[in-house]
This record gives sequence, C-alpha cells and structure tokens, in this order.
Amino acid sequence: MNPSSSISCSNHTEPVNSLQAEQAQLLISNLPLSVLTHALLALLLASVQFQVVPISNIHIWLVLIATILIIRSLLAIVWRYYKSTVSNNEQYWLFLFRLTVIASGTIWGIGSVILSPNEILEHQIFVGFVLAGLCAAAISSLSIDRVSTIGFLAPALLSYMCYIISQGTSIHYSMSAMIFLFLLFILASARQSGHRLQKYFNLRIKAGEAESRFRLILEYSPIATRITDLETHRVIFANQSYIDLIGTTKDRVIGIDPTRYYANSEDYADILERLDKGEHITNRLVELNVSDKTQILKWALASYIQIEYQGKPAVLGWLYDITDRKKMEEEIQHLAYHDPLTNLPNRLLLNDRIHQALSIAQRDNFSVALMFIDLDKFKPINDNYGHEVGDLLLKAVADRIRQCLRKSDSVARLGGDEFIILLPEVENAEAAFEVAEKIHTSINQPFELNELQINISSSTGLALYPEHANEENQLIQYADAAMYYAKNNGKDNVQLYNSGMKEIDIET
Repeated sequence: MNPSSSISCSNHTEPVNSLQAEQAQLLISNLPLSVLTHALLALLLASVQFQVVPISNIHIWLVLIATILIIRSLLAIVWRYYKSTVSNNEQYWLFLFRLTVIASGTIWGIGSVILSPNEILEHQIFVGFVLAGLCAAAISSLSIDRVSTIGFLAPALLSYMCYIISQGTSIHYSMSAMIFLFLLFILASARQSGHRLQKYFNLRIKAGEAESRFRLILEYSPIATRITDLETHRVIFANQSYIDLIGTTKDRVIGIDPTRYYANSEDYADILERLDKGEHITNRLVELNVSDKTQILKWALASYIQIEYQGKPAVLGWLYDITDRKKMEEEIQHLAYHDPLTNLPNRLLLNDRIHQALSIAQRDNFSVALMFIDLDKFKPINDNYGHEVGDLLLKAVADRIRQCLRKSDSVARLGGDEFIILLPEVENAEAAFEVAEKIHTSINQPFELNELQINISSSTGLALYPEHANEENQLIQYADAAMYYAKNNGKDNVQLYNSGMKEIDIET
C-alpha cells in the first residue's frame, strides 16, 4: 500500500469518528430531559383522551411508552458510567440511541392513531398539537444527527397524517397537508442545524490541530517557553528549554509558580499588572534566581502576551537566556575600568571616584586625601629576575596596600609601578599621613616570591583637598609633585605637599 494514501485515510476517518463521538455524547447527555418531557406529554395526552377513546387503547399505549422511556433511561444511566469509552465505541452508542429514538417515534405514531377519536375534531386537533410540540422540542436535541431526526419525525408524523387523511373530509385533507408541510419544514431546519454542527465541529478540529502545531513548535523551540494560567499564575506548559533554564525537571515544572524564580518578585508583579491591563511586554530584562541552595543567577530577555490555551485565558512567556552575554558584558565593563594584572581600578575609574569624593566633600565640608606611590628601583628587579617575578611583585604590593585601607578607600594602578590611593574622608593631614606611613612600612617588608626574597621601597606623595587644592586636576598634580619630591630627596619616604614643591623628572 502507498504510505501516503494510508496517511490520507487516517486523517480522513479520524474527524468522522470524532464527530460521531461528539454526536453520541450530546445526544445521550440530553436523554434525561427528553425522557421527562415525553413522560409529561404522555400523561397529559392520556388524561385528556381517556374520556373519548377506549380505556384499553390508553393502557396499551401507556405500557408501550413507559417501556421505551425505561429503556432510554437505562441507556442514559449505562452511558454515564461508561462514557469514557464513547470515543472508541461511538458507532455502537449511536446505534443504540437511534434504535430507541425510532422506537419512540413509532410508539408516538401509534398513539396518535389509537388515541385520536373518530368524528371528534377538537380531540384530533389536540393530538396534533401535542405531537407538533413534541416534534418541535425533539428537533432541538436531535438535529445534530440526521438519522435520529428522521427516525423520530417520520413514524410519528406520517402515522398521524395517514390517520387524518383516512377521515376523508376536506378539513382533514387540509390538516394532513399542513402536517406534511410542517414535517418538511422541521426536516429542513434539522438539516441546517446539522450542517451548523458539522461546520462548528470542523472548526474545532482545525483549532485543535492548530493548537497541536503551536504546542509542537513551542516544545522544540530553542527559546525557553512556558504558559501560565491567567488566574492562578501556575505553569500549565513548559518546553525543555524552560526546564533547563530554571534547573528543574519535567515532572515538577507543571503547576509551579514562576514568581519563585524571579530574583526580584516585584519585577514579576509589575509584569502581571501590565498584562492585566492588556499590554504586551517585549524584551524585558529580568534576573532569575534558578536555585534556592546555590543562588545561581541568570539573565533573560523576556516577552509576555495573553493568549487562549486549552480553552482558558493564559499568558505565554518567552525567555531568551542571555546569561553568557551578560557575563561577557560585565567582564568587558570590568576590564574597561580595572587593571588586568592586579584587578585594581584603573585611572579612568579612579578619576570618577575622585570626582564623586570631591563633590561629597564640598557638600559635607570634610577633607579628601590623595596619594601617589612609586616603587623605588623596580626596573632592576624586572631586569634581574624577569617580568614574571615583577608581575608577582606588583600584585603582592597591591594586596598589601589594600590591607592597609578602609572599605571606603580606593587604590588604583596607573601602569608600570605607580599606584594612586584615594581617602575620600579624612579628619586632617596628620590622619592621612599616618595611613601613608602605614602603607610605606608595609611595602618595605620583604616579599616571598617564587622562593625568592624581594626587598623594595617606595616613594609617596600626599596632597589634600581643600588644604592644598580646590579641584580635581590640581589635587592630582600636587600629589604627583609631592611623590617626585620624595623621589628627589633620597627615595623611600613620604612627603606631604607644600607650595614650595615643583614637579621633577627623575630616573626610577
């Protein structure tokens, strides 16, 4: 057999079987109301007609109608307990239902004959009204199945019509014509209702197929995707990419509240508030905390939109993981403002901190100290021991300087063997000088590097705001001049700036 033809057949028969299952469920679920309606109309008809027709006719007909109503009731009860098998046995259930409908229509047709008295027109008309009302009511529940519609209407109305014709008067002929027209009208209405059901069902099939394709696309999307219920905010769908993003498992992801994975819960609350207003959210940067124990942070560009999923309002969320890109950006940002060797701030970052410190000092009226430190005779160490040892020495010096400072203080490397230290808040020059001496003494202690003992000294220049300078560039210039003054005066010392100092270029 051609594979393509077998696929085509399966695709064709599946909607038909599904339609029959839908018909069976709708038809049998309406049985309790139908049985009650038939029972009430049967009692009404019998109570009116028992004075004008033989009582035996009424008894026979009531037994027949009661029997078929009991059978139809049992069918409804059995279906209630076994309705889960409807989709697999829809033809069987439809056959049983149609059989009871045809039997019911036949019994009503018999009743319209044996309960209609000859030569009493008003009672004959009453039977016709009861039958017409019953048929009109039947259309509302039977029109979804053409076989059931014809199976009930034909025996019920045609039997009565034949009886009316047999009366042989002109008025009876007119009544039979009206009944025939009524039958045609009801059948046409039932046909239209059936077509509407078929159209509605086909739309449902297409919607289901579209949702399946949509779900399949989301399932295999490389972008983390999840759908949450709009009311409960619980996850009702998540693809593997989302499961991997938040670090959970497939059996645990359904039903969770995504709020727990947002590092800032207020951020997600704002997202939900905007969605409630009908807004769409596109490429919003969110920070995710994907592990309660290890506090693993991830970054994602998130987009959210309201949709309908499985017949309920929901929220579709896409989260594009940019953690690696974010880390790379942070690393580039760090490298732009830090010395790659010592990981200290560079001149660019320090200038910004100096500017901020002076602004705050001017506002709060306190002093700021700035130190320039230059290592003495660093070049011979590089020449004698190599640049590897020289780099280790620079990193060790940076560590010792940091150990002498407060958290609010800053130390930067300018390049080579020069360091700048910012004390953003000091009481006076004496306090700043003490810190400078402490650093100077620390650097003078021997360094153990690669099984070598390295000794080095430093020359330090110190200037203060506002005692010596009133603006940033001037403060830097004066601290630098004080450092060169220390260099020019024997090295290995700390000098506080005074107005008699000048910048002097010397060999290090």
